[in-house]
Amino acid sequence: MLDTSLRAATAGPSGLRPVNHLKFLADPARYLLRRVAPLPAEGFVPVSGRNGALLVARGQEAVRAFFAGKEALPRAGGGIFSLPPGHAWSGMFDTVLTANGPEHGRRRRLTAPAFHGSLTDTYRAVFTRTFASSRFADPESGTFDMVAEFRRIARVNMLVCLLGLPPAPENMRLAADVSGLLNSMLHPSVVLFRSFRPWTPYGRWTRKVERAHLALTGLVERKRAEPPARDALSMLCHTVDEEGDRLTTAEIAGELHGLFAAGYETTASAMTWSALTSMSRPDLVPDRLDLVVKETQRMLPPVALSLPRRVCEDIRTDDGGSAPANAVAFVAPLLEHRDPTVFDDPGRFRPERWEGFRPPPHAFLPFGIGKRRCPGAGFADLQVRTTLSLLFERSGWTLPDTRIGFRTESGIILMPDRPLPVRRARDRPLREVTGPLTALWRPADG
Repeated sequence: MLDTSLRAATAGPSGLRPVNHLKFLADPARYLLRRVAPLPAEGFVPVSGRNGALLVARGQEAVRAFFAGKEALPRAGGGIFSLPPGHAWSGMFDTVLTANGPEHGRRRRLTAPAFHGSLTDTYRAVFTRTFASSRFADPESGTFDMVAEFRRIARVNMLVCLLGLPPAPENMRLAADVSGLLNSMLHPSVVLFRSFRPWTPYGRWTRKVERAHLALTGLVERKRAEPPARDALSMLCHTVDEEGDRLTTAEIAGELHGLFAAGYETTASAMTWSALTSMSRPDLVPDRLDLVVKETQRMLPPVALSLPRRVCEDIRTDDGGSAPANAVAFVAPLLEHRDPTVFDDPGRFRPERWEGFRPPPHAFLPFGIGKRRCPGAGFADLQVRTTLSLLFERSGWTLPDTRIGFRTESGIILMPDRPLPVRRARDRPLREVTGPLTALWRPADG
């Protein structure tokens, strides 16, 4: 819970604290852009006034503290992410993403083989096959929603590469159930009324967790009995470190849930935004797609706001910033990627800026930083680049309706706020975009 008695050293947006907190939690992307972005980008900025309950790390020194804080800023594995103890499924939210200290190092070591570079060709072949069966590859597909199609592509790829299962309907339902646990948990009726009684929203949600856990642990046991294969689940099941340690069945189920929760929507988001921006720069695709993808990750980061961390001891940064113990802190790539001291003309979509340019290590963080970088970042990046290279290899694309909005899903993921119909087009680059998205991105010539 939030300690609303805390005082912050700097002032945040004016207004009533409860109202500001609710607005921030309900729509963090818009709140950050409208209320936090205009404030000085240094230290830990309160979400409301001088109340220190909710803080956003601003500037490179605060971001450095956020990712390197360790004991002072552990990952938030408890709170709303905790499950009732004493059940077989109680560890479904315990993953390398939420672990701290030695346990984080252990899990990172044991999950690393699932994304080893030796699997690149295997995963790329899967991405290519998935694209070939998509509506993007069908010349008769007409106009269709590219958001839904990228979601389907991301789900199939994760199903095949992570679980080693074909995209049969029952397997697709399993992938949807697992990837949807986090989003359904964040519904207010589930978060605010955590009664374990079976008829409550929280009780019904925990039964979904139990069913997903049973399905995943069954898969783990079957994979353990089979010879090693070239999918992530098989790697997790058969990896043993130098000391003979291995992940338990329950731990692997938690890691699989974490990979689906962290990787499905974020990858679909990255593909959607990169496809959209690529339509405005047909001169750079597919040969210089890497520039477009990086600039898209800067302006439209899939993860607009990080998962929270609890401040366990008072923090002071070298630039004078501070955060009081017991506060909850976030970092916002959506804001940090617009720092004019790092990115010249940050409001302009200019992929060419990445030619020979390397930003400071704490200024560009689409996948996190250092040991806290998402373990599946390489997998996601390969999927985005492979899919989009195929997308623009044979034809161009355009949007019949250029009014585009955005919203924050699962509390952190930046996505379009409605379907985006797309169709093939020749020599029709996207020059004009209208609607709320213009606050985040416009084509360079628009």
